Amino acid sequence: MSLRARHMALLALAALALRGPWLLSPGSPQQMDSLCRLARLDGADLYTSVESAGRYGGLPLGWLILRGLGWLQSLVGGSLVVWVRLPAVAGDLALSLALYLVVERRSRSSAALAASGDAWRSARAGLLAGLGWALNPLAALLSVGHGSADSLALALLLLAAWWLEYGDDPRSELWAALSLAAAVALSTWPLACLPLYLGAFTSRQERLRFTAWMLLPLVLMALPWCVQDGGAAMAERMVTGPASELGLGAALRAAFFAADAPLELYRQADDLWRMAGLGLLVAAGSVGLWQCRRLRLTEGLPWAALLLLALLPALPLSALAWPMGLALAVSPRLSWRLGLTGLSLLLGHDALFDPQALAGAAAWEPVGLQAGWLLLWAFVNLAWWLSLMVQWARLAPQVWLPQRRRPY
Repeated sequence: MSLRARHMALLALAALALRGPWLLSPGSPQQMDSLCRLARLDGADLYTSVESAGRYGGLPLGWLILRGLGWLQSLVGGSLVVWVRLPAVAGDLALSLALYLVVERRSRSSAALAASGDAWRSARAGLLAGLGWALNPLAALLSVGHGSADSLALALLLLAAWWLEYGDDPRSELWAALSLAAAVALSTWPLACLPLYLGAFTSRQERLRFTAWMLLPLVLMALPWCVQDGGAAMAERMVTGPASELGLGAALRAAFFAADAPLELYRQADDLWRMAGLGLLVAAGSVGLWQCRRLRLTEGLPWAALLLLALLPALPLSALAWPMGLALAVSPRLSWRLGLTGLSLLLGHDALFDPQALAGAAAWEPVGLQAGWLLLWAFVNLAWWLSLMVQWARLAPQVWLPQRRRPY
C-alpha cells in the first residue's frame, strides 16, 4: 500500500471513529424532524408544499438524496434519523480527503515553499490538514448533531479548485465545472465563488465556456420543478429562506424579542436587512466578475466564505463550517481561529436553544428565550460578526493580485 493510500485510510478511520458512535444519539430535534419530513416528502410540489416551507430552499439535488435514503430505509429498516445523517458523515469524509489532496499538492509547490508566515510547508501537510477536519469537534457537531451536509459542498469546491490548478487531464476544466455545479446543486451559496474560478482563465471565451458547463446541469436539474411548481416559487424559496440563526440577522432578532418589540416592527427591520445584505452581495459579486483576473483561486475561497457570513441575510448554523473548512487548505492558523470562535458560538447556541443536540437524553430545558439570555446572544453574535470582518480584511492582501499597469 502506498503512502498516500495509508494516509487516506487513516483519515477515513479518524472521521468515522469520531462520528460513528455519535450517529446513535438523537441529534437536534428540530433539524432531525426537518430532515425526516423532507425524506418522506413527495417532490411533485417541493417548492410549494407547506411541509418544505422554511425547511428547504436549495436546488433539488439535496432533496433527491434525502428521498433516496428514505426509500432505502423503508426497504432495509433502521432509524430514519440515522439514515438522513449519512450524507453529512460522507461529506466530512470527502472533505478530509479533498483537503489532503489539495494541501499535499500545494505544500510541494514553489510558491508554498517560498511563502512566509501562515502556510502549509510540512512534509505531512496533507495528512495534518485532513485530520484537522476529520477530528474537528465543530465539524462533527454540525454533521452528526445537526445533520448538516455542507461539508460535501465544501469538498466539491476544493475538488474543482484542484482540477483547475493541478489537474493534468485534458478535460480538467470540464471536471472542475461539473464539480462546482454539483456543489451549487447541493447548497446554492457556492455560486458566489464563481468569480474566483473564472479568474483561472485568460480569455473571455474560456470563462464563458466554463460558466456554460457549470450552469447547464443546474438548469436541466431545475427544469422539471420550474415547470411543476413555477420559477417564481423556486426563486422565492431560494431567496427568502428561514430566519437567520447567526450573525447580524440573529442579533437583530434576539434584540427585538428581548425588548418585546411589536412583531411587525421586527419584520420591517428584518426585511430592510435582507434587502441591504442581498444588495451588497450582488455588488460584491459584480466587482468580483469584473476583476476576476486579479483573484487567486484557492486563497480566495475562505475569503469569499467570510464575506458570505458577513452579508448573507439568512445564515444557518452550518455556515460556521464554510470558512473554516476552506481555510484549512491555505492557512492553518486562520482555520483554527475560525474553528475556535465557531465552536464557541455553536456550543452557546445549543446550550441556550437546542440542548438535546449536545446532551441527548440528558438535555436540560432551553433557557434562550429569556430576555437576559437573548440580549447576551445578540451581543455575542455582533461580536462574532465584527471578528469575521477583521479576518476578512486581513486575508484580502493574499487574495488580490497587484493591479497590472497598462503600457503606454
